[in-house]
Amino acid sequence: MIISMPPQHGKSELVSHWFPVWLLDLFPWARIILGSYQDDYAATWGKKVRNTIQANSDQLRVRISDDSAAANLWSTTEGGGMSSSGTSGSVTGKPAHVLIIDDPIKSREEAESLTYRNRIWDWWTGTARTRLNPLPWAPYSVVIVMNTRWHLDDLPGRMLSRKVDAELEKFVPPWVQYKLPAVALENDPLGRKPGEALWPEKYPLELLYAIKGETSIYDWESEYQQAPIMKAGNLFRREFFRPIEVLA
Repeated sequence: MIISMPPQHGKSELVSHWFPVWLLDLFPWARIILGSYQDDYAATWGKKVRNTIQANSDQLRVRISDDSAAANLWSTTEGGGMSSSGTSGSVTGKPAHVLIIDDPIKSREEAESLTYRNRIWDWWTGTARTRLNPLPWAPYSVVIVMNTRWHLDDLPGRMLSRKVDAELEKFVPPWVQYKLPAVALENDPLGRKPGEALWPEKYPLELLYAIKGETSIYDWESEYQQAPIMKAGNLFRREFFRPIEVLA
């Protein structure tokens, strides 16, 4: 699953904090790997999940093992747990039933670097992908990519455009994509009407339009509308043109 949302809209709080708490309470044997752009950032969410489980032991069934409770690597008493690492770090030897990739790119500079984009792709295909273990009841694992879109060729872009050999196509399920722009468009996944804000309590339309007014179209379409475009001079938009009357 690929979920794309604007910056500062609660992506990590939803997927990297509360989702693992919910999942491990249901399946305390499950192993989770969380990967992000930096070791410290990834460990922050591993620590939050651990602390939330420990602080709510009276309501949750899952328990943290006393002999393995580091922020970036901890286990449950049922053999499950969570490992957190940056995309430059190592997850070798750590299995995962669920892999969460939370914002593998942190800045525009990284997004514009082909070298960096290739490094993220190599981490996904050569390291993170190899850690996946099938679930007990099905021959597959779960992968959730949660990020802000930065570039046509970022990790979700490559995942969505990948080509699979015809003979292998039936074994490789397509990615399910949920694109949640700051300002809703037609056929919004959440059922919003076109023009409605994604989080109006924090980012009302007035604020979003103020951001749009001070942001390039290139950045607005990718970071806020989750629809990256080419950085070139051949893009035409309706607002570029002003209708005029031609007098005979």
